[in-house]
Amino acid sequence: MNPLTLLVAILGLTGFAAGAFFSATGKLEMGVVLMGMGLVFQVISLARLKRAKQKESSNARG
Repeated sequence: MNPLTLLVAILGLTGFAAGAFFSATGKLEMGVVLMGMGLVFQVISLARLKRAKQKESSNARG
């Protein structure tokens, strides 16, 4: 796995967890923003994984 993809996935999980924490402790706006950013990072990492899998698949065929 690409180190950048792993970093983006970790940022996504950390951002979502921090957002959940802040939402639960009363800072709702900050929590929602962090959770949203965490989800965006997760989507980016999943897209990168899918692209890498497709590239690997096409290299194996050719």
